[in-house]
Amino acid sequence: MLKFILFAVFVSVAFAQQRVSVTIPQGTLSGVRISTGILQPEYIAFKGIPYAEPPVGPLRFRNPVPHRGWSGILDASEHGASCPHRPLLGISLPRLSEDCLFANVYTPSLTGNRPVMVWIHGGAFVLGDGNSGIYGPDFFVNDGGVVLVSFNYRLGIFGFLSTGDAVAQGNWALKDMVEALRWVRNNIQHFGGNPNSITIFGESAGSASVHYLLLTQMGAGLFNRAIMQSGVANGPWGFQPNPAAEARALGQRLGLVFSSHQDLVNQLRNLPFQTIMEQQQGLMDMTVPRGFNSFAWAPNVEPANSPEYRFLVDTPVNLMNRGNILTVPMIVGYMSDESLYIIRETLLDDTVFDQFQRNPHFYVPQSFNLNPVTQAAEVNEVATAFRNLYLGGQHPHTGIRYNWTVYNTDHHFSFFVDRALRYHVRRQTQPIYYYNFHFDGTLNMMKRFLLLGDYPGAMHADDIFYMFDVTQFPLPILPNNQALTVRRRMVRMWTNFATFGDPTPVTDSLITSRWNRYTLAGQEVLHIDEVNTMRSRPFNGRLQTWHDFQDRFNPSYLN
Repeated sequence: MLKFILFAVFVSVAFAQQRVSVTIPQGTLSGVRISTGILQPEYIAFKGIPYAEPPVGPLRFRNPVPHRGWSGILDASEHGASCPHRPLLGISLPRLSEDCLFANVYTPSLTGNRPVMVWIHGGAFVLGDGNSGIYGPDFFVNDGGVVLVSFNYRLGIFGFLSTGDAVAQGNWALKDMVEALRWVRNNIQHFGGNPNSITIFGESAGSASVHYLLLTQMGAGLFNRAIMQSGVANGPWGFQPNPAAEARALGQRLGLVFSSHQDLVNQLRNLPFQTIMEQQQGLMDMTVPRGFNSFAWAPNVEPANSPEYRFLVDTPVNLMNRGNILTVPMIVGYMSDESLYIIRETLLDDTVFDQFQRNPHFYVPQSFNLNPVTQAAEVNEVATAFRNLYLGGQHPHTGIRYNWTVYNTDHHFSFFVDRALRYHVRRQTQPIYYYNFHFDGTLNMMKRFLLLGDYPGAMHADDIFYMFDVTQFPLPILPNNQALTVRRRMVRMWTNFATFGDPTPVTDSLITSRWNRYTLAGQEVLHIDEVNTMRSRPFNGRLQTWHDFQDRFNPSYLN
């Protein structure tokens, strides 16, 4: 018996190390055939494929340049370096380099014409990578039968620095995404994928990036469907209105003396990336109210006299109001308790509640366009209404921490997703599927990392563990655990959508009910829990107060 076990282990390891080659126009790649177990299907992985030239030296703060290719055989068995970023939650960083524009392809076979899913990772535009330590492909490739692609894009300062003029037009990260999608469209047939069936999907800043790709003509023809998980371009944190001020402030923090934007950018191009990264502010460096205002390094409008192609020619809201959008079938949604992390904010900064009590305009979304001085009565009305709706009429305090996070969930995420959804459904015939993820189980790992397991619901990024094999944080789980059923159901619906344009084309023992498309009349939303159920109006109509104020104070906002 022992010999048999040792032989089985040997065979499994041999399979895991078997090399597979493919030739694309850039050159030949040597990937690996992977089996996660004796009885598990195998797949082929090609990692660290360069899709653009290293954005270093004169290419720092420039649009990406397609990779020129290589001679010989490129070893694609390991991930390439991750783009420069700072650690989160004390997690050790991977190998960092500005030479980081790599794609990863996971496929069941090099032959065939399978649907393709391209993942855009989140991380507040300043963190993360597309590597399999977090975004393990096994469930999508083995169970869903699709070709999965992930990739890195420039982050933070390197991805979004802009001087607001022709010197540094910005949005380098978004244009990295376009270049990666061009690479997928031009090459995925060599990996058994269908270049005419590409679904882009992402979470948090990755979700907002998916939305941005609908708002730029650079995205035309690069994808066929879109999935947005917990983020939209019109959200309060996802657009930088004054990037030049951020660029100048960065120069000052670095101790640079500059006479012009050109002088500033010239000096920044000559500094080691580590020196620049030391001055990139973290999330807790943001001023209160955090997340109700833009991240420092986020998408911006590129000036008309930009020397290179522009990704974003106007604000997201202006583009949407003018109808300058791409229309494709969509899945859009969010977690039931996105902003549970706010409980930890008040432990790190005990001034938050007092600041909200002294500044009622903090409660008011920027989209309402209310002036806190000249429209103080309206501001107080909104603040009072939200305190009544969420906090029992009280000012926030430690005794109602959870209620406080519910308000933050709607201000950070839910209202702006809901508003965008109402906008899109009026302008397209292609279906939109709306969801709200409520399930709280063993795989809600973000809650557990932050020691928030005693609170109800699903928080921001909990869905990652229901979609990907997160090998960086292995979690023993019994086969009859309900969380595994929810995971299988999520992956099935997502890959069904990528395959058929419908997440529930048929019902069976796993998918027991249909997911109805969203309409304005019904406001249909899928409640994802132990059992999926269709409901009308998310959160029992809680967001209507927000829409009523929006329509009253600034009705032109996505209407």
